[in-house]
Amino acid sequence: MWFLCVFYHRLLDYRKPEVESLAHLFGAFQGEQNGDVPSQLQWKLPLHHHPDSPFHFVNLPSEQLARSIANRSILVKGMYELWGEGSSYEELKDSVLSYPDERKLPYLEAGSTFKITVDSFGKVMSLDEQKELIQGLAYIPFKVKCPLI
Repeated sequence: MWFLCVFYHRLLDYRKPEVESLAHLFGAFQGEQNGDVPSQLQWKLPLHHHPDSPFHFVNLPSEQLARSIANRSILVKGMYELWGEGSSYEELKDSVLSYPDERKLPYLEAGSTFKITVDSFGKVMSLDEQKELIQGLAYIPFKVKCPLI
């Protein structure tokens, strides 16, 4: 499953190796037999992002592994399950709505809490712009009220 890995903007050359080392430490590749070639995680940058961007997508076998890596890492600011992506708001909406409901349900039930924050790299966004982006996500059927920022 894909996760958005948000890094602190420091030690750029060590970010991915640290995550891969922690994945090995937590047994992500135990069942694989590749001889002398170590297994590596699958990485990709979001569309139109600079290689130094703190935002990277990483494919991990489980949510528990993502939690373990995020808790142990010194360069990872956060790791978030990717529910969808798109180059337009319509593509994003279609992608999020087509994500399996069984993965979303624990986060959408009454009694659960959530917070939406807007983060950017190389761009400053006003509070009004951030609020507009957050309100654009109203199609996600959360059953609790969310503070805007």
